[in-house]
Amino acid sequence: MENHQIDYMQIQLQENIPLTEEEIAQMETAQKAVMRIAVITLVAGIFFIGIIAALAVEKETLNNLKYYDYIAFAAIGLLMFSFCYCIAWLVDRYSKYNWKKDKLNGKNRLTSVVIGRDKTEHAEYLTFSGPIKNEKIRIEVKQEDYSRYKIGSKVIVTYLKFSKRALDITDFKYEDQ
Repeated sequence: MENHQIDYMQIQLQENIPLTEEEIAQMETAQKAVMRIAVITLVAGIFFIGIIAALAVEKETLNNLKYYDYIAFAAIGLLMFSFCYCIAWLVDRYSKYNWKKDKLNGKNRLTSVVIGRDKTEHAEYLTFSGPIKNEKIRIEVKQEDYSRYKIGSKVIVTYLKFSKRALDITDFKYEDQ
């Protein structure tokens, strides 16, 4: 049990390290692609919902529809698209807001120990011990990093403070101290 105890004096946090031009360009390119994918997904989803709705209606009922019924169906489809697009836009704005704060404040480098791991439908997270006693820092990591680092691994993680996303994780070597 002694080897699992964390020496809080060894945990170090360097804050506000400037981002490189390469990192900024890479993140901005990734940000643009997210909204494009969201719009394509919304259009395809609403198109398929419309097809399913048309197939569910009886043939007699379909023949008795007037032009204003088709206008109403189109308006409902447009309303569904607008609602979903609004939600996606708000999520995108929040993400861009955090990105702007990260761009201004830079990245953080934490020398710490992995104290927790959890996986959701959308991402994998590692929890690190913070520099203050009982502080926990939960960061989204790449899938290969999640499977590579187990609880108790001593690592150096470079991450974006507000987006809580890891840029780089390396093994801690004692001669680096």
